[in-house]
Amino acid sequence: MSNRVVVPSVDEVASRIRLDRFTPGALANLPAKIPIRIPVPIPPRIHPWLFRDIAYFSYAFPGVAGETTSQEDIFTVGVIGGSIRRVTDDSASGVMKSDRDPAWSPSRTSFAIHTATIADPVSRLVIISAATGAVMQTLVPGHSPEWLDASTLLFLDEVDAGTDDVRTDVFCVDIASHAVTRLTDVGLGASIGGLSWHPAAGLAMSFAREGASPQWSIAVIPAAGVGAARSTGTPVPLSAFTFVTPPTARVAAPAWSPTGDRIALSTWADGSPSRVGFLTVATGAITLVPGPDPSEPTLNDYGAVFSRDGRTIAFTRGEEDEWSEIWLYSVASGHSRQLTDEGRTRFKGALDW
Repeated sequence: MSNRVVVPSVDEVASRIRLDRFTPGALANLPAKIPIRIPVPIPPRIHPWLFRDIAYFSYAFPGVAGETTSQEDIFTVGVIGGSIRRVTDDSASGVMKSDRDPAWSPSRTSFAIHTATIADPVSRLVIISAATGAVMQTLVPGHSPEWLDASTLLFLDEVDAGTDDVRTDVFCVDIASHAVTRLTDVGLGASIGGLSWHPAAGLAMSFAREGASPQWSIAVIPAAGVGAARSTGTPVPLSAFTFVTPPTARVAAPAWSPTGDRIALSTWADGSPSRVGFLTVATGAITLVPGPDPSEPTLNDYGAVFSRDGRTIAFTRGEEDEWSEIWLYSVASGHSRQLTDEGRTRFKGALDW
């Protein structure tokens, strides 16, 4: 496609390394043993984010690529080359199991996920090895984990479950003690559907209210407010939420930029497919990522996340609940390129970079 961003090939990367120090005359004067610093410095034009894999969950319908059920497993994909690795694998099991919403740990050695099965449908938070997928620790019921720090997870869970007043709020759990603290009190008739944490900018949340005047907005609680709720055990009430999108906008799935001045989001309108973009918090302006080719206007874009340097946005594009592929968008150039291509056979979601 003409609007794709080209990631440097191996040959291009090699061409950027200075070779003048390795001319025949220079080689003649080298010592018998050449000292090499480990690790070898990366040429400055290769950005570190290129070496960070994107984590996501994925499933295929039974019968596709040997799948026996619609197992939801955790995967990663390399930004250079698009190499896919399956972290958890229940494809050989006849029992439906759901592993979803991976969140890289601060050390990037593990994932927090939520998992459930047909036999045990209550979703639980689990920490797994990023290398092997092995369960390292099972925590408490909940879903949509997000690391607050190396010892604490933010997550979503129901309040007044099983009643007409059921709603979803934000909680945190201490990994060592399993102690749970409720952080928000969204109130009756509303729920939190997604969250993103930034240690300086605070907690961004998808706010949803159904009813006669439905609302899908993004709200923010300052980091200090989250800290106070955590220490006192008094949840932050809806009245203390700061809404950064207007009530008429339909937006969800917030994800902070590394600098905390922008929030990636997804947006939609009645009868139209969803699109992704980012909100500039200071101005309230929403910049949309260009949608799919005009020949496929019904494809949905969803779940945008920033790279760790803020230069690139990853998101999924596809048919809702059927299949999707991961795309990358360059904020500076405005160009997009497709990262994964599994022949439109698998659905992918909940990206974390």
